[in-house]
Amino acid sequence: MSLNWPVAGVPAKMLQNMLTSGRLAHAYLFLGPEGAGMRETALHFAKAILCEQTGERRPCGSCVHCRRVDSGNHPDLAWLEPNGQTIKIQQIRDIQKSFALKSLEAVRKVYIVTHAEQMTPEAANALLKFLEEPSTPVVAILIARQKSSLLPTVISRCQIVPFDRIDPASIQRALQADGVPAGKARLLSYVKESIGSARKFSEHEKFAEIANLVVQLSEEIQSKRGNPLFLIQDKIHKPGWAFDDVGSFLDCLAWWYRDLLNAKLDLTDRIVYESQMSRIQSQAASYRVEDLVQMVEIVLSTKKRLQSHANQQLALEHMVLRLQGE
Repeated sequence: MSLNWPVAGVPAKMLQNMLTSGRLAHAYLFLGPEGAGMRETALHFAKAILCEQTGERRPCGSCVHCRRVDSGNHPDLAWLEPNGQTIKIQQIRDIQKSFALKSLEAVRKVYIVTHAEQMTPEAANALLKFLEEPSTPVVAILIARQKSSLLPTVISRCQIVPFDRIDPASIQRALQADGVPAGKARLLSYVKESIGSARKFSEHEKFAEIANLVVQLSEEIQSKRGNPLFLIQDKIHKPGWAFDDVGSFLDCLAWWYRDLLNAKLDLTDRIVYESQMSRIQSQAASYRVEDLVQMVEIVLSTKKRLQSHANQQLALEHMVLRLQGE
């Protein structure tokens, strides 16, 4: 039996049926909000397409193709993401060029386009031609939050797979069924978009380190003691954290300041860091509501800057200074 899909429900059923029947489309458009698990589902689907097994057994998780996808170095799987604010025509041309050759290992090649709505008009037209005239057996997976920014001709070439945001309570229940403590499961259910990513993060060696850094940094910023800039340098820059780990840290930090805001508004039932209730209430007392709203926005905007390839060290240091009110 295949590995479990990261997102249960309609998308998983649609894609599993296509895999089982062997009737794959040339292009798919995953459409839904942030937090719907589209990226993870795209990777799982790509792994199933490239897997050596057949029918319901894909992806098996153990064949050479599955292992190479898991390691991030499968030659027949490519990710296409915005370069800055947009996906540019040269990026599409690069994919076309690399995919013009016969598949190195698998029967098909797969490419995944994230934030597809951020393609320039030139890139979208180049992609359209590639969708219509692939030179080798290729499956395209486009991921977008809304289709209004996509060319109608691109949409018409794709099989649309609709996604809804997963209820955090469902993620929490699944994690607790795995034996994850309730407090940790609650936090994971909010900072990660699906059961798969939450489960993976719960097992990640960096999880405890990230959670501790959030508390330590927020304490130093609130108390105006210590040196938050040195803390960022010592804990993140010097060890050389991976990009995804920095993103997870910012997600956790944003939820921390949301919790302070909820505590300030006496909405304690909405607090995610339940095990830190007393510390959250203590910190919240030091801020005004408008301060906390701005602090959440500062963290989220920092994550957006990093996704647009801003300098990581400068962006995080600028964030700390702004959180300190400087």
